[in-house]
Parts: sequence; structure tokens; C-alpha cells
Amino acid sequence: MHPFATTITAPAPISSKADIAPAFEGRIGALVATAGIAIAEALDEQQLGALSPRTKTRSGDLICELVRLRQFLIADFPDFDRVAREHGVAMLRQAGASPATADVLVDEVLDLMHKVARIALN
Repeated sequence: MHPFATTITAPAPISSKADIAPAFEGRIGALVATAGIAIAEALDEQQLGALSPRTKTRSGDLICELVRLRQFLIADFPDFDRVAREHGVAMLRQAGASPATADVLVDEVLDLMHKVARIALN
């Protein structure tokens, strides 16, 4: 055996989609919540008279990232929208949003996600 040889152990195979689902569900929820917060910030800025390019770009980038994630995962997560809604609302609630505000923000994020996805398909 070579003196510098190392043993590399392959990671255990993932036995089912259930093994990775919680990680993806958390990522989906975090992205939806972050996009919702960015939209709320944009609305606040707009009410104050000027939406900054940084906030506008950030909101758009988050929605586009969500569209890409949905397209990537839709075969394994056909209930992507349910997961996005459930986990996005839960994360916004943890961040202190009221139930009504969390619902409205998640609705807006998912609506924008679907609009962008439709545009991307055309």
C-alpha cells in the first residue's frame, strides 16, 4: 500500500425521495419567504416614493431563482406549490408576520412565479 494512500468511503446511497425531501422543502420555504419579504420591502419603498433598483433587482432575482428551482424539482415534487405555500407561510410566521400577511405575501410570490414561468415557456 502506498504511504500516502487514503481510503475514501462513498456516501450511503439515498434510499428514497423521503430522505432528501425535508432539505428541499426547507430550501423552497426559505426562498418563498425571502421573496415575500423582498416584495414587502419593495412595496414599502414604493409607498415612500421611490423603488430602488437594488430592491427591484433582488425581488426579480429571487422570483427567477424560485422558477428555476420549481422547474428542476417538479418531477420529484409535483406538489411544489403546496410545499412552497406551506413552508413559505411557516417561515414568514417564524419571522413575525401575521397569518394574513404571510398568506398574502406567499400568494403574490407564487402568482409572480407562475407568470414568469409562463413567459419563460413562450
